[in-house]
Amino acid sequence: MLGVALVAEIGIVVILDLAILVHPGPAGITFESFAPSTFLEGAIGVAVLFALTGFIGFESTAVFRDEARSPERTIPRATYAAVLIIGGFYAFTCWAFVVAIGPDFVAEAAQRTLDGEANMLLDTTNDQLGRIGRDLVNVLLLTSLFACVLSFHNVIARYQFVLAGMRVLPAALARVHPKHHSPSVSSVVQTVTAAVIVGVFAVFDVDPLVGVFGSMAGVATVGMTILMLLTSVAVIVFFSRNAHLRDGRRWRTIIVPVIASLGLLAAMIIVLSNFTLVTGNSVELSTMLAIVPFVALVIGWFIGGRQRAEVPASG
Repeated sequence: MLGVALVAEIGIVVILDLAILVHPGPAGITFESFAPSTFLEGAIGVAVLFALTGFIGFESTAVFRDEARSPERTIPRATYAAVLIIGGFYAFTCWAFVVAIGPDFVAEAAQRTLDGEANMLLDTTNDQLGRIGRDLVNVLLLTSLFACVLSFHNVIARYQFVLAGMRVLPAALARVHPKHHSPSVSSVVQTVTAAVIVGVFAVFDVDPLVGVFGSMAGVATVGMTILMLLTSVAVIVFFSRNAHLRDGRRWRTIIVPVIASLGLLAAMIIVLSNFTLVTGNSVELSTMLAIVPFVALVIGWFIGGRQRAEVPASG
């Protein structure tokens, strides 16, 4: 289901991008989007955050390792492919929309979309592909949201399943379905958890776009950035302690992880310094939300330390 939806969604966006290049907007084919002033004068923190948000889930290839054939070969390929496709596809499409609307009008169009007065995606599609294209994109937009939620559900269920197997979460979450061998208990728990959280937001009448999506995307992105940063640092530490395993691959084992660590650290600083723009809330509430991933990190650190202390005793 996810595969069919993804192919259809990418296909219609590629057609839209090509149509825009054939019939560009009032400024023609312009590369103003890539000018240094565009990055220096705009709200770069919000842009960086949502760019990172677009990569949430690419690391899930490792979560499905136990279910993959030849994981030593397929998992790295899937990970690299995911990074290249996500980065290239999003960047090209965003640039195409700037070309379609015009660099002088795109900010206004985005603001009108945020205010509910227009829909930049559907309106641009209608101009380029007509009413049928607009309706098709509208349907595929809904399927993409469903696919996104289903994908997150699958990944979270497996994260819980793996953590339960490592004794970080209750052992019941590590149970599998007797017939399908899927993490069914973890899946049900994730369903209930999501329903409760959405229900709480609904009771307090929190705005779905700004209050829920913006704030939760911010929390999730900070957490993902921490995860990727620590992974990069872990690679450096591991190969520094085990120099004999480098096998002459200093570029891959030391230099690239150092560059990645510095880049992710800079991205995190930019995101945190502009966090109120993402959440749309007060400084106090935004600070509390930004702290959540770091609190989870500290809790995980203590749990991991306790487990490391128990292993020699039990072994």
